[in-house]
Amino acid sequence: MNLLAVFSFALSVLSVSGSDYTFLFNATKLPNKAVTPTLANGHLGFVVYGDSVHLNGVYNGLRGVSHRARIPNFANIQIGNCSSLKVQTKNCRYQLDMRSGKFRTTLKDPADGYSVLHEVYPNRHFDQTIVNRITVRRLQSTQPIEIEMRQLTGPKSVDLELDPLDTMDARGEVYFLMCGRTKEVEDPRYQPQGHSICVAYKQIPRTLTLAPDEPERTFVFFTVFSRSREEVERELTGLRNHDYEQLHRHEMDRMWQKYGITVEGNDRLDRVIKASAFYLSSSLPSQGTYQPSSYPFYGLSPSGLGRGGKELAEYQGHSFWDTEMWMFPPILLLDPVNARKLLHYRTLVTEAAADNARSNGYEGWQYAWESAFTGSETTPDFCPQVPEYQHHITADIAYAARLYYYATGDLDWLRTEACQLVYETARFWKSRVDYNPETDTFDIGRIMGPDEDHHNVTNSIYTNVVAAHNLFFGAFVGCQCSGPGGKHPQVNEKELQQFLRIARSLSLPYNEQYDVHPEYKEYTFGTKIKQADVVLLGYPLEFPMKVSTKANNLKLYSMVTRADGPAMTWAIHTIGHLDLNQQQEAAMMFRKSYQQYLRAPFHVWSENGDGADGAGNFITGAGGFLQSVINGYAGVRLRHKQLVITSPQPPPDTTRLFIPEINYAGIRFSLDIERHSFRIVFSGAGSDAFDKLTLLVDGLELNLYDGCDYTGKHDAVLLLRLEDDAVGEQQPVCTLHETVLGMRLADQDGKLFTTAQLMVIALVVGLAGVLYVLRVTLGAKRKETVGKSSKGGTTSQHKPIRRKLKNKSGK
Repeated sequence: MNLLAVFSFALSVLSVSGSDYTFLFNATKLPNKAVTPTLANGHLGFVVYGDSVHLNGVYNGLRGVSHRARIPNFANIQIGNCSSLKVQTKNCRYQLDMRSGKFRTTLKDPADGYSVLHEVYPNRHFDQTIVNRITVRRLQSTQPIEIEMRQLTGPKSVDLELDPLDTMDARGEVYFLMCGRTKEVEDPRYQPQGHSICVAYKQIPRTLTLAPDEPERTFVFFTVFSRSREEVERELTGLRNHDYEQLHRHEMDRMWQKYGITVEGNDRLDRVIKASAFYLSSSLPSQGTYQPSSYPFYGLSPSGLGRGGKELAEYQGHSFWDTEMWMFPPILLLDPVNARKLLHYRTLVTEAAADNARSNGYEGWQYAWESAFTGSETTPDFCPQVPEYQHHITADIAYAARLYYYATGDLDWLRTEACQLVYETARFWKSRVDYNPETDTFDIGRIMGPDEDHHNVTNSIYTNVVAAHNLFFGAFVGCQCSGPGGKHPQVNEKELQQFLRIARSLSLPYNEQYDVHPEYKEYTFGTKIKQADVVLLGYPLEFPMKVSTKANNLKLYSMVTRADGPAMTWAIHTIGHLDLNQQQEAAMMFRKSYQQYLRAPFHVWSENGDGADGAGNFITGAGGFLQSVINGYAGVRLRHKQLVITSPQPPPDTTRLFIPEINYAGIRFSLDIERHSFRIVFSGAGSDAFDKLTLLVDGLELNLYDGCDYTGKHDAVLLLRLEDDAVGEQQPVCTLHETVLGMRLADQDGKLFTTAQLMVIALVVGLAGVLYVLRVTLGAKRKETVGKSSKGGTTSQHKPIRRKLKNKSGK
């Protein structure tokens, strides 16, 4: 074979057109495991060249030692010369192709005798299958070519109790069949037996041979990871009868149609966006799979589906608040079907949530800080402070449900699947507060906010605000569920009023002298904190406050946040500065949010910004970063009955930002943003969906049509009309009230306005109107007492308590 042919083959393997360049990540050697990429498809996941496979929902271990069960990776096939066992490899190249979801290894004979291309990937249509394709191509050699191969499955899994090894025949092809169960249940109250698993695999020959008369040959090996022999048989039948490659490409195309955010003028940043979208979406299920899963989807863990065994730094595959507050928001706008699956997981584990609240002396549902298969608390024993104090996760989950309702307007979902979740979490907060007679308000004591460096504090402002969101939304959903079509007829109207009364009177820590919100009642200004906490009030909670207060919060907490904190902090600071039109500060925080957290050569997100490995494939960081792009620079926000796009602009050092698909209220549209204009193109909706919407662009109302595009310079608003807007005789009037805090109970009875309410009014009627209301209503200047507590919790400053191992910082 001549040199031109050799050159062409190399190009076909490691080169693509300019438009595909940002999907390709190349290396001449494999990195360490912590920064080796993860491949997944929603059913299974694995670290490339790793000896373990993890399955959605399959855990082993009792409570705090529960972790994703390790299944030996019989698909871990490697070219001998390029193996992970080699200290130094020669003539090998490695490539992650995010566009196709494949990892490639190439071996080139230095004498130009032959070349080998090895591709491995989890098929996104046949999602129980890992595919290995090895193509041996003759170049100049005339001799038989033998390529040494390895199948590195690792040691026997301590998580599995296995049946005797069996075989099965698939139309003349013999597969080994390894079946068994996980050894230990997570919580015997909710899980009567271990998870069943079945793996079908082939024994790989020691060498792959290319005969002298063969120019090239491709060897294909399927490894199927299922939960029963019947599922294995169906999967192998489907692989045999269908074009598995084409179907995989189709699913990858559908994924990138949703997640393919692009920037122009800055390929480096475009690669960061592609990597973030790839690692986040990879752990989610495909829309079209060959056979329905026997398990529902069990949520996203900080390290995704491919990691999470016994390694504590990888969070053991547990779900935290990371799912709802960091990963859920971009998924909701780009991929609402999977957003609903994430929320559905929380409705699967409600028995444990109810028992958790009851055992702690509370009402309703209290979600575990870390949860896995059963919903029981799975936080390791060495972190006792976290489940004891970090209760905001319960309100975080309800807030995600609120955003889902905002994005879809789905009243049927609200009155059925979401009904108990929102109502029962509100009941938890009703029972969790403490009345403070000194201030005539309610405190939340014995608590920990997102700043995990401090626990057992009083009135964590993030916790109080997100709990108030939960209570206000609980009253609204409770009203919806008690009407026709609702699934909670036993809703107590008196209790709904209690929700509103408590929410309005939750303490609101505020320092008037410095015009800033202290992180909690006992906070001393200047004290170091771990991560974004108070700044979350601006976004995503969108709590009304003065512009000066938001600016002061950002300034103060940017100075005291630990330098080795997680990436999401700086993404939130980016959004905050953009809201204040502080472009230089936003650009600085934006770069900080990703540059120190990505690890070469495959752009794997790391938990830590100080160079330490931390949790690998840290998709929590990827989710926060994507929010800074979508909700920050693109300016997209979800609110009750409206989606707003405010001051959209390309990120720094780019000329264009393109989001191919945003979903709202049953319609889809693309958003194309340049420096001084933006363009919206609608698609994929019936006329009935458009009939419910009104579009305003730069203040001008426009008619909505499928396939039409609309151009603006400053802002756009999609207004949604819901069926509850037209009140019938049978349907009660249900109002979602503004979230306001800090009101004394006596003032509620006297119908007086509080400082927090005046902030809301200021947004609507302007400062002059507020001053008028203040004079008329109060008659004289009155000083509010805000944020005092009758129960003085003690502040504890200590080392990070969540997952700190050796020099690895907790998240």
